[in-house]
Amino acid sequence: MALGPEPIADADTRGFWDAAADQRLVVQRCGSCDRWIWQPRPLCPACHTPDPDWTEVSGDGHVVSWTVVRPPVLRAWADDVPFAVLLVELDEGVRMVGRLVDGDFEQLEIGERVALRWRREGTALLPAWTPAT
Repeated sequence: MALGPEPIADADTRGFWDAAADQRLVVQRCGSCDRWIWQPRPLCPACHTPDPDWTEVSGDGHVVSWTVVRPPVLRAWADDVPFAVLLVELDEGVRMVGRLVDGDFEQLEIGERVALRWRREGTALLPAWTPAT
């Protein structure tokens, strides 16, 4: 099977990828105004304070929306389709995107509680979600 696109860590995202390698989910948070910041960036979009802190989050949340990926897709994912990609609002208020794992997308509902799981894609560990029990 071919590998999917590999993430490339840069100065803004290295903290995320380093934590993900240890199966820890982190999000930037401004040390000045306390705002959560996602997507990673070098300064707070609200108060422009530089160097937000990487803060560990639970990864638990609820489904805001989703889509089902069907053919045609990259060859790397041809054996996986169909699969669901979720928009999850974490309990901390941050919204992230990731795959549904260990769950049935036919049974998904808006507002459904989900728990963080990690999914390997090539050499990277990526956040994914499963229905909470």
